[in-house]
Amino acid sequence: MEKNIGFIVSNNEKGVTLIELLAALSLLSIILLLASSVQLLGLKQSSSQSSEIQNQSNVRLAMNIITREIRKASTVTFINIDDTDSSNDLLKINGIDIYKLENKNITKNADPLITNIQTFTLKKIKDDMYTITIANTPSNNLPQTTLSSTIYIRNR
Repeated sequence: MEKNIGFIVSNNEKGVTLIELLAALSLLSIILLLASSVQLLGLKQSSSQSSEIQNQSNVRLAMNIITREIRKASTVTFINIDDTDSSNDLLKINGIDIYKLENKNITKNADPLITNIQTFTLKKIKDDMYTITIANTPSNNLPQTTLSSTIYIRNR
């Protein structure tokens, strides 16, 4: 004779075991970690490219402003042009406007025109032919941007 104590043993396997739950959570967290690292890498690259574009844009803007002013000018004078020391190079336009490099800024009549500029050089190639070179100050492991332009002075 068998006696039933009141416990019913069931083979119901509809639930999830703790190990299955931990395995699923581990896989989900690894996938989320990989996705977030890809997103962070993309954001960092985007920020770096944006900074590089801004630096290039500053150098291009400085070159465009200066070459435009030279083309519009009736008189252009290059002062203190020295191959060994470019920190003394001055550009005088129409006898009034003076462009020079001061404290990493290209200034026009002592007012900052463009910031974060490392070099602003003026070199005489031959009579009435000069080369202007502008380079930015590299920052945050970004490459230095350098632009040069050769200008022929016609209004002398």
